[in-house]
Amino acid sequence: MEEILISEQSKPLFQSLRDGDVLEVVKAYAKATTLDARLKLIPTVHDDTILHVAIYMGQESIAIGIIEISRHNDELIKKRNAFGNTALHEAAAADFVRVVEKLLEKAPALLSIPNKKGEMPLYTAAHFGQKKIFILLAEKLKNNHCDLRPHFCSLSPSYKSVEELDEHSYGPEHIRSTILHAAIHAEFFELALLIARKPEYAKIVRLKDKNLKTPLQLLSSNSSAFESGMKCGLIKRFIHNCAPYEDAHEQNSNDDSHVQSSERSSATLFLRRVFSSVNRSVWIVLRAWSAMRSIYDEKKRHGLALELATLLIAADFSWDITRLALNESMMQTAVGLPFPDSEDSGGFSITSTEDPSAPFLEKSNPPAIPLHIATEHGILEIVKETLRVHPAAYEYRNTKGQNILHLSIMHRQRDIFDLVMKKETPKSRLQRQLDINDFTVLHQVGNIEHYNGGTQPGPALQLQEELEWFEKVEGLIPLHYEKFSACEAGKDTTLQSFHKRYVEILKDLSENIEVDKIITPDSHKEEKKKETPIEYFRRTHDPLLQSAQEWLKRTSESCSTVAGLMATVAFAAAFTLPGGNDENSGTPRLLHSPFFLVFIITDALSLASSLTSLVMFLSILTSPFEMDDFRHSLPRKLILGFTFLFISVAVTMLAFASTLMLTIPMKKRVTKSFVYCVAFLPVTMFALLQFPLLLAFKKSLKYPVMAMKRVWRLLISASILKSDKTQ
Repeated sequence: MEEILISEQSKPLFQSLRDGDVLEVVKAYAKATTLDARLKLIPTVHDDTILHVAIYMGQESIAIGIIEISRHNDELIKKRNAFGNTALHEAAAADFVRVVEKLLEKAPALLSIPNKKGEMPLYTAAHFGQKKIFILLAEKLKNNHCDLRPHFCSLSPSYKSVEELDEHSYGPEHIRSTILHAAIHAEFFELALLIARKPEYAKIVRLKDKNLKTPLQLLSSNSSAFESGMKCGLIKRFIHNCAPYEDAHEQNSNDDSHVQSSERSSATLFLRRVFSSVNRSVWIVLRAWSAMRSIYDEKKRHGLALELATLLIAADFSWDITRLALNESMMQTAVGLPFPDSEDSGGFSITSTEDPSAPFLEKSNPPAIPLHIATEHGILEIVKETLRVHPAAYEYRNTKGQNILHLSIMHRQRDIFDLVMKKETPKSRLQRQLDINDFTVLHQVGNIEHYNGGTQPGPALQLQEELEWFEKVEGLIPLHYEKFSACEAGKDTTLQSFHKRYVEILKDLSENIEVDKIITPDSHKEEKKKETPIEYFRRTHDPLLQSAQEWLKRTSESCSTVAGLMATVAFAAAFTLPGGNDENSGTPRLLHSPFFLVFIITDALSLASSLTSLVMFLSILTSPFEMDDFRHSLPRKLILGFTFLFISVAVTMLAFASTLMLTIPMKKRVTKSFVYCVAFLPVTMFALLQFPLLLAFKKSLKYPVMAMKRVWRLLISASILKSDKTQ
């Protein structure tokens, strides 16, 4: 009952807080002279004080007024809510610079009070991307000569004061995250760059979070932060490329090149700078448009992420440290010795608290290095920079024995695959290496564990893309590797899979059945069959083949129906000429009209194209639908069928328009233009709806177009020779 009365009494004060009435709130706060009365002014679910409420409601002036009144009593200022957050945590998250300055002036001890997650106010500022407050708090810590370790990390288990911490508190198993991890995870790359560039923050560049990831590993898993991970149309990509962004390294390199360049290159550099200045001026206006503003911000985010990645890659040696840790783990596990201190502690002097009988996870199972993580996510920028700075990282293989070439093929990262294949030195060794299953790089094409559907619409196009991928990799490996047989280890046999499913069904039927006494099939009785790359590919892609067959059959049946309807319309129009025939001679009455010739030509083209399209779709329906047919034959037939169907629709509408011109007298030019627009409306809609599909089949026309070009060149050369002989 008392809590309800207090809640009712606090409503006017809460309303004044929400309205920003500084005088009313300060007056009510001043009337409450005791600490207990001030804590009960506005009771909340999370035990917030009135200062907490004023800050998270965005009332900066009210918060400053409360702090000024509390000059001789800082107990309320230091009070923590249910989450352990002080007023400084809330002000740092809300980006209230003046409130932070007043709080530090009133109670400097707030700087070193953590919340229940072990997060200091500096960590909170980094987590919410408040750059100004982060710089302010970091400067205070630097001037006070504080121990920076508790401020750089979120530690577990939580603690109440810095005095409770010792050297064991900063062990790898206690660090949840760092300020650099927090900034990267929330994509505050500008703040992350500031943290990574400062010498006093450089110690945390190699620290790992609770998931055993360094900041670079965390950044390498975020493909949307880089331009290579951007998925958009041609227009947006063009605008994105025009958006201005220059980092400091690019400007310095331009300055150096300007000093060392010749007069010609200096003129080119001058023109480039003029164009850049004009482009920036234009974008000042364009940024007022929300769509352009979002593209500009995205370009800036991509540039900052690339700068950060370049900085982290230069300080990263995880590919070498992980290799040493793996070898060391094998040796020490054999003799039962504990592991020494982590080599990548970054100067924190983190001591090892591991149990010798249970080696630390990082040592026994090292995580993927940033190069491999970036390869899996298709981040071309990180892969390029890593291989430039650390060329030896080419040779690194993960715990499954897979190198960067295996991963790029397995994850269908074609740009990274092309980048690796351009390097002549490591290419020959990488393409010959086998993984722990004795799989070649060509086997990895059949691995669909990480396949996400590819880049093409429809199962038939996806299967064609996979066949092209297999053909591309096949042309780069030694010939005898195509016949190399291997089996996939770690997978259940058919009998074992059936046994597991059988046990699950028995469990669902009755709880009284003793499923533990059911004998497991002996895996040695059913040995796994070794498969060549093409056999493995066919087996793993069989579900996709079935889906492609069904999709292509449905599409061909629907399109053949439409093509037959168009042929019927064109055939009927040929016998019902506009205007009719003359009763005496039988000739068309509108024979001498120019639109009559247009009608005859378009109707004939409509009939011919629709019948050709019908033949193409019928040939698809009568094909055997083998997997090899989806590489060239079926896609070509489908694209030709769609093309002739589109031509049939277009010329049919032209025939319709010419019929209107013949039968209905139209003298006004506006009326004629309207008729033509109406006639071309279905054609335009059909083209827009089917354009993505036609664009997807453009690769299928590559070889026919090349053949037509060769024939055309031969005809031209023959005509030239003939003309020379006649002369």
